[in-house]
Parts: sequence; structure tokens; C-alpha cells
Amino acid sequence: KTCGYFVLVVLNGGKTYVDTKKCENNPLEQSLIFKDDNHCAVQADSSPGIEHVGDLQSSSSSNNQQLTVNIITKLTPVYYLGRVATTEIRDLMASYMNLSIEQDVINSLNLLCENTISGPAGLGFLSFVGFSAFDDIHPSGLVRHPNILPVLAVVESSDCCYMFQPKAPYTLENIMHYSPEALCSDWHIRFFIYQIMSALAYLHDFGVHHGNLKPSTILMSDSLWPYLSISDISHVKQNRGFGGPEGSILNSCCAEEDCSSRSIFASFNLPSSLDWSSHFKRWWTGELSNYEYLLVLNKLAGRRWGDPAFHPVMPWVIDFTVRPDENSDIGWRDLTKSKWRLAKGDEQLDFTYSSSDVPYHVSDECLSELAVCSYKARRLSKTILRSAVRSVYEPNEYPSSMQRLYQWTPDECIPEFYSDPWIFVSLHSEMSNLALPSWVTSSEEFICLHRDALESDRVSQQLHHWIDITFGYKLAGEASVEAKNVMLPPSDPSRPKSIGRRQLFTKPHPKRLISTPHSAYHNKVESCARCQRKGSNSTTDVLLNDCNPPNMFSQVDYLEEFEQATLFMELQHHLNPIYSYSNTAACCCSSVKYLKRQFSDQEVLQPDSVLSVVPDFDFGSYLECFESDDSSSIGYQELLRWKQRSCSVIEHHANDIFSIGCILAEIYLHRPLFDASLLAAYKETGMLPGALHELPVHVRLLVESCIQRQWERRPCSKHLLESPYFPPSVRSAYMFLAPLQLLCTSGDRLKYVTKLASEGTLKAMGEFAAEVCAPYCLPFVSSSRLDVDTESCLRLLKEFLKCLSVQAAKKHILPIIQKILQAG
Repeated sequence: KTCGYFVLVVLNGGKTYVDTKKCENNPLEQSLIFKDDNHCAVQADSSPGIEHVGDLQSSSSSNNQQLTVNIITKLTPVYYLGRVATTEIRDLMASYMNLSIEQDVINSLNLLCENTISGPAGLGFLSFVGFSAFDDIHPSGLVRHPNILPVLAVVESSDCCYMFQPKAPYTLENIMHYSPEALCSDWHIRFFIYQIMSALAYLHDFGVHHGNLKPSTILMSDSLWPYLSISDISHVKQNRGFGGPEGSILNSCCAEEDCSSRSIFASFNLPSSLDWSSHFKRWWTGELSNYEYLLVLNKLAGRRWGDPAFHPVMPWVIDFTVRPDENSDIGWRDLTKSKWRLAKGDEQLDFTYSSSDVPYHVSDECLSELAVCSYKARRLSKTILRSAVRSVYEPNEYPSSMQRLYQWTPDECIPEFYSDPWIFVSLHSEMSNLALPSWVTSSEEFICLHRDALESDRVSQQLHHWIDITFGYKLAGEASVEAKNVMLPPSDPSRPKSIGRRQLFTKPHPKRLISTPHSAYHNKVESCARCQRKGSNSTTDVLLNDCNPPNMFSQVDYLEEFEQATLFMELQHHLNPIYSYSNTAACCCSSVKYLKRQFSDQEVLQPDSVLSVVPDFDFGSYLECFESDDSSSIGYQELLRWKQRSCSVIEHHANDIFSIGCILAEIYLHRPLFDASLLAAYKETGMLPGALHELPVHVRLLVESCIQRQWERRPCSKHLLESPYFPPSVRSAYMFLAPLQLLCTSGDRLKYVTKLASEGTLKAMGEFAAEVCAPYCLPFVSSSRLDVDTESCLRLLKEFLKCLSVQAAKKHILPIIQKILQAG
């Protein structure tokens, strides 16, 4: 489920991935791959093990780090804490992959179901998922909330502390942009929000506010079970930065301190929330280069460095047959057509469109994983090439020159061909360097000339056409048909996706007013190329240059162009979403004493209180919690009465509630509720966004309650969980499914769920809720693991057959039976 990777959060640095395959024979330092919020690196054979781990700790950062570790260990169990060694890392990863880390919790729950005395782990877990009899139990650091991403370890190296976490395959942002139909019904949306609210109530109960809630920080599993990550909590996030404000150029990789372009080749490190309008205006007036503006669009589209399946994309602008010359028409690429169209030809695209069951012209991806790995074949490991390109490694099969590469591929270009002289140099003795055109003498010269072509007046005057095709209005509707740019539709729109084409603009993109002056970027590229020759091996970053555009237009022409650009910007509110009412940074901790006092290394792992007497557990009362009846519709008056009930809330917690309201509205609206201008108007006048009127009435009431201007009037997280917006079936399904998310063996989870089902919980929840639970439970039956009990499998199948409709049984149970028979 993690594709062999874990996320490693450097508590005083950035984020990192750990490759489990590399850890078997190498120390930790050889197994880390740098990652920040915007890219995930893929390690090459000869690249260094750690590209960057942040600055050395100072006394002040050490104090902040201690508070950070205190927060982590209070909110979730840490399964390893201490100095790191290869053995511990290997054992830790094996325990996670074998699903044995939370075995004690499921064992405790199984004992409770047998009316046997159990430890506090099971009771604490039930208190998290809504069993009111144990509301007063707070097993801090002992049991993980089911919607908090596990922390597998906090380990210490010579200069940093690291936090290991599993890698989640999706975020809510991924789902909303690339597969919105995955949240397939109103009930599923309520169920999803209920889980997030449960995790948030857990944080608030410990006096911690999240402070960074937005779609990109809500992680999701393959089954779309959501998680909040402790690494995204505002205080923890602040203490894994590089010491600069968000949006600044934080980590520079050039070798020369005085290089005028330290960040041109640094890692792509844009802030998580981009102000697209300011970048657009600077690009339009020539202050921002084409290259830099395209990186901004890539970031907005979700594309990320180091992920070959979703790499940042750039246009090919020349065909490499001749040295680019703006005074000649020879050798320039037509930017009004996609590269796919240029490579395949209109006749073939017309045939594909007319002969397909579902008409389409082009692939659903303008830059495939195959193309990226072929472009970067000289720099990638053979393992990656065998996986992504072809299983048999044959170096002579890869394009040998830039001209051949351009002719071979129907895909677009990558930023490295405009920025990185090392992209041409082969790490493999049997594969030659990528040959350059005859009109250059070095890779550095090629990079400068290629970048010159991208920034030329000719390209600047046509680039908006390429943006329309790749990110804009020609991705949909009649415009896509006319441009022969209709994409291959997904085979299953409800299947979750972490990558895809995001249409940023629905109207034609304005043509650039003024090109970037040659001197504004050329000297920087040339200077940084000298740094590259000294050994820097990195990629690209956005450097926002200061330059005054020359006066090239008459006043009338300028005003016309300005009016068109202004109207275009006014339509793009969705590109600058805001999810926080207050932008002021504050400590994430409220007045909770155990987070404010100091802890020793041993004490930090201990819970605040250990239950000396285990409370009585009434299994019958527990079973009653699953009874639900959604037949009676929720009345408007009932929602109003809930909204008018008062509850005490802390200001920082209220900001989290505001974020929840914005996220809930966006899920229904398919666009953000606030941008900077709308929020400013709301703060000043109290005028709610007009989009609220498009929401269903019951949703609108909840959202309005969450986004109140006066933070004291917003509901607290526990009050929200009691809202009539959440029907009884949501609560019962959550209690039923939450234990199945524990990191323990499938056999023990099967035992637990079979016991509950045998006691009539599925029938008590109702047909719909039982159908929702089926995809989570039935995979245990078809598991080939030796610890799966045959009798339990049969009992569980019978219970679902009793509760599911005929259609649902065909959908969920027949495939399981077929799989069992085929395996037999």
C-alpha cells in the first residue's frame, strides 16, 4: 500500500522518503531521499544518499524540537524512539509491512468482545470512535486515533531528528481534482467529514489545534479512509522548515555563495498556497520569465518533481535541426498544436476520434512516465528504467540525441532540458551521453541557447496557445474538439487517482504583453551553469526577478490588453483558495499543562495517566450503538436548533472549524469557497460568498455555522460531531469500520468483525450502511494468508448475505466467491 516507501519528516529540515529496499544493506544515511512539500525524489545510482537534511540545531530550535516531540508522543504512540541503526530501521519497516504494530489494540478489542478482562488499549480506542461510556478515558501516547496517520518512529541522527510515517497514496486535493466521483454520494461525503471531525476533536481534546487544514493536508488510503498527519500540524510544520518564511527561496544548492542565481537550479520549492494572480501579472508585464511562470502553472496543476508519472511539463519550442534564430521560420515548433497532434498527424487523430466507442484524440497525459524516464535515462538507475521503460535493459534502444528524442516522442518536454547540464551525462558505462546538436559545443551552451529560445519573443507571443491546450480551455468542450485535443476518458471515473489533467482556465489565456528582457535571466543561467560544472547537481526553482518592462505599446493598445488580462484574472478565483480565517502564526498548544511543561527523554513516552482500574465493559451496550435508522429525514428546524445551541470554543480551535467549513463547501461546489478578495470582503462587510446559495440547505447551514466571523460563535469540534447533518448510520458505520484500520493481522481483524456481525450489528445498521462496510470487510475473506480462519470467513459471508440486497450481493460477494474458487 505504500509502494515500498515511507515518508520521513525531518523535524528541523524537510520531508524525505525512505526506500525499504535500500535499507536492507545500507545505513540510514544511504537510504534517505530528499522530499519537500512539492516534490518526491527518485534516487539515482550515483546520487548522494541525503541531498539535504536542514541546518544544524541551535539552542532555540532544540527547545522547539523538544516541544514538537512532546506533541507527537502525546497524540500517537511512537513505536521506536532513540538513536537509529540499520537493524532497528529494518525491523520497524518489517513490523509495519507485516501489520503487527497495533496488535495489542485489536487483541484487547477481541477480549472485550468475549466479555474477558482487557487492558486499557481497547477501551481507549472505543472512546475515540464514539462509545460514550468511555468518554473520560484519555490514553495519550498509548493508542492511536484511527484517523491520525501512524508515527512509526522518531529517530535521532548526528544532526537532526526524523519522524517515520507511512506514505499515503492520495490526498483530498488529488481526489477533488482528478477523480471527484470517488466520493460517490452525499452519504459518503458526510461519512468522510465525520472522520475528519473525529480526528480534529481528538486533537482539540488534547489542547492542540491543527492550524493547517486544507485539502492537500488531508491524506487518504486506497479505500479513501482519511488521515490527518501530525507532520502537517502548524507547530510541527514550522519546526521542519529551513528557517525562512513560506514562499521564500529556502534551500539553495549552488556551490557559490555569491552566485546571482543560487536558486535557479535549486529544488522546486514553491509555497503550498500560490498567489497565481500576482505571478500572472508579473509574467504578463515581462517581470517573470516564461520558464518560471510555467513552473507556477505546473504547481497549480499538482505536478511534482521526481514523480515520473506526474513530472512538471514544459513545451518543446524547437526541433533541433538548426540553431534557433528568431529571424527565421525554420526549426521552430508550432505551439498552437499539441505535441501529440504534431507527432501523429491530423488524419490519424481524426480516425481515432471517429472510430472509438468514446471519441478522443489524444492520450490522457501530455507527459507520460515512459517519456520522462526515457528523457532522463542517463541519470536514472537501471532498476527504474526496467520498471518504467522496458523490462530488459537495452541501452541502444534509447534515443541517442536530442533531435532523435524530439522526433521519437509524442509527449512534451521537461524542465531539466532548459536548466540542467547534467541531464545529458550518462551514469551508465554502456550508455553514451545524450548527443547535443552540432551547433553547440557544450551542454552548458545548449542549456543557455535552449532557454533563450523558450524566452524569445516568438515563443512569448505564442505560449498562451500552448497553455490553452495543456492547462486551459481547450481541454474540454467544443474548443477541445476544434483543437483535436479531446482526451481519452478514464475507464472508471469513480476510481481514486493521485494524478491527472487539471484544467486551470476555462477562458482563453491572454497573450503575453512583453517578453522577459534577455539580461533578466541569461546571466543568471550562465552563472549557475558555472556552478554546475563545480559539482552542483540539482534541478530548478522559481526566482522572481525585478525588471522594468520597456514601453512597447501605445496607451490605447495597452489599455485594451490590460482590460482583457484583468477580466481573465477575475475569473480565476479558484486558483487562490484560502482555508484559514486568521493568518497569524501562533503556538498550536492551548492551556494544557502536559504540553507546556518539560519532559525528560524517558518521561516523554509515558502516558499522563495509566488506568489503575479497568472500567466495566458492557458488550450489550456497545452493540446498541450500532442501531441506526435514517428513514426519518432531518428537518430544517432541527438543524436550526442545533445551530443555535452554544458551546465553548478556543480561538485557535475555531480557526480549524473555519477550515472545515471551507473544505465541506468545496467538496459540494467543486471549487473553493474563499480567495483573498472574497475573504477580505467577508471580514469587512459580513457578506457571505454567493456560492453558498448553491449548496444544499442542510450543508449551507453547517457551513455558515463553521465560518462565522465571530470565532466565539463557531461550534466546537465535539458539538459538530453531534450535528443532525450526520445521520445515525454514519456514526454506526464509523464505529464498525474504525478497528479495521488498525495495523494488525488480517486474521485478528477478521475475528473482530465476524464477532460483531454475528451479534446482528450489520442488520442493526441497515442495508445501506452494511453495503458501505462490505468493501472494507470482505477482502479478509479472500485473503490467502495462513492466519485467516475458514469458519470466520463463512460466518461473515452469511451475515452479509442476510443484510445486502440482491444487487449489492452480486456486486460485492460474487467476486469474492469467484476468487476463492479460482484459488482453490
